[in-house]
This record gives sequence, structure tokens and C-alpha cells, in this order.
Amino acid sequence: MSDKPFDRSRRNLLRAGIATAAALPLGSLVLDGRARAADMPKLSEDDPQAQALNYVHDAAKSQSSARQKDAFCHNCMHFKGGPNDQWGPCNIFPGKLVNRDGWCSAWAKASG
Repeated sequence: MSDKPFDRSRRNLLRAGIATAAALPLGSLVLDGRARAADMPKLSEDDPQAQALNYVHDAAKSQSSARQKDAFCHNCMHFKGGPNDQWGPCNIFPGKLVNRDGWCSAWAKASG
């Protein structure tokens, strides 16, 4: 072995390179997921699952007594759309987009 001390800047460069290499596939998965979401169909209020869960595109028009006045898809833990997306994916209705202003009986307040 050499008596030269290890150059810390080289160690940091190696760490950064490894972190970048690990992050690239993750970043492409996130971007690919957003691209796929744009291709998904919008959930119809006539869909059997939507009807079973009292889903409506406009929460203000909900006839359900279970709906709280501040409950919307955009503040539900199941909504996976972005903060500015009018339509987004939902864990309850896989493969379909729900309206951010909508509501269904599976609504659960998002944390944070």
C-alpha cells in the first residue's frame, strides 16, 4: 500500500457518482409513471365501482351524508395526482383518473 493519504475529494466524487447512478433508474420510473397516468381513462360516474363507492366528479354535488364538507379527492390519501393536476390516479380506482374536486366514500384525509 502507498503511504499517500487518500484524497477525500476523490472519495466524495465516487459517492456522488454512485448516488447518481442509483437515482437515474428511479427518476425514469417516476417520469414514466406520470406519462402513463396521462394515458389513463377518466373514471366514469357510471362505473360500477364508482357507483358502489358513491364517487362524484364534483364533491359539492354529492348526495351522501357521509361526506364531510372539506373532503375532496385532492386531499385524500389515495389520490396520487400532482398538486396542479385536475385529474390524477387513485389507489381505489386503479387504471383510472379521478377528478381532484371529486369525492368517494373511501376518502381518508391525507397526512401533511
